[in-house]
Amino acid sequence: MRVVAISDLHIGVHAGRDGFGHAIADFEAWLGHLEDQHDQVVLVGDIYQTDHGAMPGSRAGQLHAARRRAQGLARRFDGPGYHYVHGNHDEVAHSELGAPSSVVLEDHGMRLCFTHGHPFDPVADRAQWLADIGTYATGSLRRAGLVGLARWFEHRDVAIKHDRFGGAAGPYARGAATVADREAAAVVVLGHTHAAELHSTATAVYANCGTCSDGRRECVSIDTARGTIELWRWPMGAGNEHAPIRVAASLVDLAGRA
Repeated sequence: MRVVAISDLHIGVHAGRDGFGHAIADFEAWLGHLEDQHDQVVLVGDIYQTDHGAMPGSRAGQLHAARRRAQGLARRFDGPGYHYVHGNHDEVAHSELGAPSSVVLEDHGMRLCFTHGHPFDPVADRAQWLADIGTYATGSLRRAGLVGLARWFEHRDVAIKHDRFGGAAGPYARGAATVADREAAAVVVLGHTHAAELHSTATAVYANCGTCSDGRRECVSIDTARGTIELWRWPMGAGNEHAPIRVAASLVDLAGRA
């Protein structure tokens, strides 16, 4: 079985003011290429931006408005072969669409667990109010048309957090290890950080999808028959026919041991 995981699209209500950064038709064409190469697609959270409205929090109205704006993508995501795990910015998809907090797939003796990873974010864990203020502030900037300023703050947040919390010894990798132990999984795939990475331990592999926001295209590709896990990235502005750059790769044996 071939599985591809993408995360953090941040599709909002208004094109040009959200964090998605893709023409919907172009992104659908890219998804078609992924579907041709894989049997299953996992959406690892923050697919929709539901907490940038005038009222704080993840809101059902924002979710459904974003889905109406991107009807073709929404239909695709609801279709066969897709699995949708909610994140923190689309948490309302749990109650509105039945999106779970994690998905486990198994094939060729490999258990794969997909979960967004926001519970392992030290800022959200210790000061959720601060994370909420930051989200509301950048959402307000985007609603006011100050998209460039909002993007600057968001990119700084990603860079600072990855510098402090990324890597094989960071809280996301440690959180993935606890998930691997709990689910007896050989591979744990997270999103949330917008920073693609891949780390192996003696018992499991932790992969992060990176992001498909701001025009970027990154994913984790897994082949259970071969026991391979790869990070793929497409250059900004490259056409869909462009082969991905394989940023990193790891191998799991067919018994599920890294």
